[in-house]
Amino acid sequence: MTDSPAAPAFPWVPVSLLGWLTIVAYGTWSYAFGVLLEPIKLDTGWPEGWLVGAFSASSLVGAVLAPQAGRLIDRHLMRLVFGLTGLASCGLLMLASNAHHVALFVLAGSAGGALLSAFAFYHVTQTLSVRLAAPVDGPRAVGLLTLVGAFSSTIYLPLTAFLVDAYGWRTTMRSHAIVAAVALLVTALVLPQPTSAGPVPRRGPSGLMESNQGRRYAVASAGVGVAVGAVLVYQVPIMVAAGLSLTTAAWLAGARGVMQFVGRLPVVWVVGRVGSTRALQVAFGLLSIGIGILAFSSNPVIGFGYVLIGGIGIGATSPLQGIHSTTVFAPERLGQGMGTISLIFGVSMALGPLLVSLLNTFASVRWTAPGIGTAAAAAAVVALHERPAGGEGINAVDG
Repeated sequence: MTDSPAAPAFPWVPVSLLGWLTIVAYGTWSYAFGVLLEPIKLDTGWPEGWLVGAFSASSLVGAVLAPQAGRLIDRHLMRLVFGLTGLASCGLLMLASNAHHVALFVLAGSAGGALLSAFAFYHVTQTLSVRLAAPVDGPRAVGLLTLVGAFSSTIYLPLTAFLVDAYGWRTTMRSHAIVAAVALLVTALVLPQPTSAGPVPRRGPSGLMESNQGRRYAVASAGVGVAVGAVLVYQVPIMVAAGLSLTTAAWLAGARGVMQFVGRLPVVWVVGRVGSTRALQVAFGLLSIGIGILAFSSNPVIGFGYVLIGGIGIGATSPLQGIHSTTVFAPERLGQGMGTISLIFGVSMALGPLLVSLLNTFASVRWTAPGIGTAAAAAAVVALHERPAGGEGINAVDG
């Protein structure tokens, strides 16, 4: 009698490495920019609108490029993607840090930030984590990755503030750019190439719209993108309009980030009990309730209700989207599919604040932003509803 082969070990080290890459990718530009904005404006006198435009452009261009990034990962070009992204993003951010004209800063900074968001954000690192863990435990790999990645703002916000105070914004941008390049190059060299990716897919769409499940997922992603965008930009102004001081509102907004980490802890357990669709509906529902509470946060106790409920909902969303995507997309198109979801989510996230700003001419931000966010998140819950007859996934038609 021969012993059955041992199950492959869970890839703790490679997935943790991708988690640290996620920390650096999000922190270098997306989180650091909020700290850099005021020092750049004070030092250069550049218009705030142009500077914020650089950030918005990087988010939108990164979202547009995300499906292409996923397609390259699906074609087993991980090392090339990370290597070139590290070199190019570093060069562009270094150029922005040396800029003495706002136009050059906007062009170089937005391009460097877009490369990081397109080629090193969750749609890429989650895809690789799932494949590294297959067939052992893809959901657990996504859970570990997002737990590590949750520390990006915790590390980069105070680190950026310290470096700006000590060395100025230009040196801070340069140091962040170098760290990002090193992280991407080391990952390209050290990370094992996943062997479970399947055949190289033919050119074509991701398959998102080929089933009812996929179409529902696209609509839900758009809805939750609008909700998250509206609340992340306007959470502090909403609480101030409701009666809280600016200091208290800012403290509560920071505490929400802590609750996002808490929201990610039980994700794998919940998915194992109710499935990824129901788990996503719960997360989106919590987000809708939490945003609704914002409008009534006239004291810190009520405001903490938003921190607790909304923070858990937002925190659970990222890993749940990664886990749910594995049930929606064919394995060989997972990267492209997650990139497509990232595109939908990113564009919708940019539209949320725009809708709020347009409605603010007719009503107070205290009501417009929570109204839009609550309705959009609730619509995402409804969009994911599965008919009793049972829906086929894209895997059933695109396998």
